[in-house]
Amino acid sequence: MPREQHATAPVILDPNTAGYISLSDCLTKMEFCDDGPELPENPERFHRSECVLGSEGFNSGTHCWDVVVDLCIGPWSVGLKAESSSRDGPDSNWQGFWGIHYVGYMDDSACEHGKYQARSPGASPIPLKVNQRPRRIRVQLDWDRGELSITDLENNTRLYTFTHAFTERMFPCFMADCCTLRIVSWRIVGKGQDLTWTLCPSSL
Repeated sequence: MPREQHATAPVILDPNTAGYISLSDCLTKMEFCDDGPELPENPERFHRSECVLGSEGFNSGTHCWDVVVDLCIGPWSVGLKAESSSRDGPDSNWQGFWGIHYVGYMDDSACEHGKYQARSPGASPIPLKVNQRPRRIRVQLDWDRGELSITDLENNTRLYTFTHAFTERMFPCFMADCCTLRIVSWRIVGKGQDLTWTLCPSSL
């Protein structure tokens, strides 16, 4: 019997939330941009942070997306942001945020402790031991179980797992300061066991 196929809706970026970020036409690639045209002052936009959210938030179920980070030497963050959290102010990117942060500007041969951090609301940054710079990060959310896992796919290494009883809609969140991030979209085949990958064009 043919295996049942389940297609997932790809994570795409919401241009109405982008602050100091240029987006590709396919809305899956972001690049730091501080000299673009003046943007509307809509309430959902990050006004003083290099952040952008996914277009769809989640308040149930299991969701997964991959982010290519190998073009980054500057700081970047990937994870989740709570719908009700602030997007105004220089530190708004950390409010209601669960995820991994790379402090940036690290030599390839110097993956020492502290360059990668686990960040969550109300907690001090947790330094992570990373032996090799990640190239592709997987973010996996199980909203109902209150679990957010972030994995280095190239090295098959779990970077960190957050546990939290989520009570509101959570949005994929990305920060790119002087660097470029790219989301990889995919579909699940056979009840989540096998993955087929589709890359967005690399040019903005």
